[in-house]
Amino acid sequence: MPADRTAEITSRTPQETEQIGSFLGSMLAKGDIIALSGELGTGKTTLVRGMARGIGLEEGEVASPSFTLVNEYAGGGPLARGPLRLFHIDLYRLEDEKELLGIDYEEYIKGEGVVVIEWADRIPRAVPRDALWITLRYLGAECRQIVLQAQGDRYKAMIEELQRKVYTEFSL
Repeated sequence: MPADRTAEITSRTPQETEQIGSFLGSMLAKGDIIALSGELGTGKTTLVRGMARGIGLEEGEVASPSFTLVNEYAGGGPLARGPLRLFHIDLYRLEDEKELLGIDYEEYIKGEGVVVIEWADRIPRAVPRDALWITLRYLGAECRQIVLQAQGDRYKAMIEELQRKVYTEFSL
């Protein structure tokens, strides 16, 4: 799937990965779809934890939904920007699209909140065309390469803004 825009960001620590997620979360809106991929331990859930913080969720709420498949979080803390909900979906244990029917996947995708899909590369056809794909790769013990691929104008602009924020914050 060719991307409309691609960018790479290097994170040197888990804290930077979470901060990058927070920057991204501050830009997210109802209906946004984020598709994550990367090996075990590359920081996908850390990135999602940052996104949740950027949306305005309380610290420490986000956990990997590996066994529940879907975790739902609703904003409401002191940083909350309205009733934005985060649907955190994990496809790691699923084999094919048919299994998505059991979790009402289509209802999540229809736009009642922000949808973040871990292991999206396991069932890529389940991800809508307009989405922000993020792949995390090992560069070292704590260092990660975060590759962003935008499909659609909204996500292209989001990547550009994210790069500006990261450059400013981390003085790259």
